Amino acid sequence: MDKQRDELDEIFVDRNEPADKKIIVEILKPLVTIDGEGIINFTEKYEKLAENRRALVYFVCKKAISLRKGSNETEPIGPTELSRGARISENSAKHAIFRDYKRILVKEGSGYIIPNYKLNMVKELLQYETNISK
Repeated sequence: MDKQRDELDEIFVDRNEPADKKIIVEILKPLVTIDGEGIINFTEKYEKLAENRRALVYFVCKKAISLRKGSNETEPIGPTELSRGARISENSAKHAIFRDYKRILVKEGSGYIIPNYKLNMVKELLQYETNISK
């Protein structure tokens, strides 16, 4: 039996929606490379981003690394790991999580993740600073 399409489907999101790898690549390609062991190498363009934007990029990197390992589950990130991994101050990491992106990030376990259905929002936030195509 086919489920009839409802106009409301356009505003409801599926929390279990798989990550769109194409969007992840579009976000990350100008900013980082990631080696086979999951080591993130930041580009000059990344270094020019504001610290709060670097935080978003790091969250997406962790999602890409999880997907590469064959997992649809992204490892939650706390402020300390975010600070170290994204090379930003711990204060900036806390601001990114608890203030700047509290509408994007979701608490999961002991940290935070970007839900897959919010990747387009992240792309839009970063596109002007990184020339990511629409």
